[in-house]
Amino acid sequence: MRIGISFIILSLYLSMGFAQTADVSAPTRMSGKLNKVRIVGKNQDGYVVRFSGGEELIHIYDNDLKLASARTLDFKSGDGDVQNILLNKSGASIFYLHGEKKQSVLLMQPVNSKFIEMSRAIAIDTFNDKRDLVDANLHFKASIDQNFTLFYYPVYADDRINSMQMTCIDRSGTVIYKTFLPIGRPEKDMEYAKSLVDNNGNGYLIFTAEKDAKDNSYGDQYYVMRIDRSNGKLTDYTIKCDKEIFGEPQFEVDNVNGNLIFCGFYDEKGDPADAAANGFFYLQYDAATGALKHSAYNIFTPAFMTSLTGRDAGSKYNRLFTFNIRKMLLRIDGGAMFVAESVIKDKKEVMVSNPSPSFRGYMYGGGNNYNSYKTVNTYSYNDIIAFSIKADGSLDWNTIMRKKQQSEDDNGFNSSFAFMNEKDRVHLLYLDEISTSGSANEYKLSSKGVADRALLFSQEDKDILLIPKLAKQVAPNEIVIPSVKSGQFRLVRVQY
Repeated sequence: MRIGISFIILSLYLSMGFAQTADVSAPTRMSGKLNKVRIVGKNQDGYVVRFSGGEELIHIYDNDLKLASARTLDFKSGDGDVQNILLNKSGASIFYLHGEKKQSVLLMQPVNSKFIEMSRAIAIDTFNDKRDLVDANLHFKASIDQNFTLFYYPVYADDRINSMQMTCIDRSGTVIYKTFLPIGRPEKDMEYAKSLVDNNGNGYLIFTAEKDAKDNSYGDQYYVMRIDRSNGKLTDYTIKCDKEIFGEPQFEVDNVNGNLIFCGFYDEKGDPADAAANGFFYLQYDAATGALKHSAYNIFTPAFMTSLTGRDAGSKYNRLFTFNIRKMLLRIDGGAMFVAESVIKDKKEVMVSNPSPSFRGYMYGGGNNYNSYKTVNTYSYNDIIAFSIKADGSLDWNTIMRKKQQSEDDNGFNSSFAFMNEKDRVHLLYLDEISTSGSANEYKLSSKGVADRALLFSQEDKDILLIPKLAKQVAPNEIVIPSVKSGQFRLVRVQY
């Protein structure tokens, strides 16, 4: 009997210890010219990392996380302002701007496995503005399968956006369509405009409707302009939430079911001075026509709010004040799962003791200290809530995952979480403490809403400081996370 019990305990220990592995690259000193890092992705050449700032640098790590190649991007034919990097099976296509007097040209440069130019750059689009202006306002969106990329740029007329220049290309750089969508709106009206492109190459521009004449505020409806890839035909329609939206809503194209998803939190009170979320909405539209398929508004139940706050869900504790949606994952059946996180940004005054500026005091030891105050910006990234929604918009389940992350004057750089989708479960990786002594933890969330928390590894043991929000899933069973500590970069890979 004792042998059987020992075997079970050993099996559990092994399954916990080898459920995932974490590998770390050797450290690389970052140049003072570089202030941004981004995981581009993975192809058969390895893991591609982009560093930017005063220059553009590419690192490629092999499967053993050894630095296989490093190259500074310095194009002979242009200024080298990189707009996007699209990985191919081997090598990549790099999109950058080249200024020509009052015009700017978007070029696509094919590169090989070491990011060396293979042929002449291909002209993708031309903009009738100087390069600096185009660089600040040109955006892109890729389809889920990465086979289409949509570039979009506002065309100005005085202080108004006259039209939106939209150009869609395929992987080869062939222009599928180019069009100018008529806008005629003030620039600030288009501040939160979003663009989508589906796996067939159809493009979408989504922006808020006109201001309400009664109260000079935006309504909770949006215009959708859709460009048909096959014939270039423009279709426009309106999507609307019947309640006041709290926070930033989410839009996504459901490639499987042909839907446009519009969802988010809503505020039943609709009082700007007391904004908070009472529930969530989930709206499904036919992506091609704009016909409404399903509409659902789900109020937070007292049981859920009591579980979240630990207090009786009366009139004071039945709303969410600090949560915003961070990630949305579409379900095959037409539903979705989205994850919201509590974020609080605040300021506090901290007393600082300073020595007396008296020279005589310094010389003879008779100086007195005086107190002053400085402002410290604080960042709190706390609990996570996951909501799973059925195809008809009703709630399947919700799950609360506890965490508490606090930091000062760092813009929450190492806070929040990394997200990985692994078949019938998702992983949310985060630091239990925002410091080099903190450990990497994860919540493993099943498709039934069961969340298990586990300690993954100690950062001190690996000499790293993770940046979870910049992580990227690069394969069905692995995620890579950048680490920057004391000016040294390391690439961290977690495999399941």
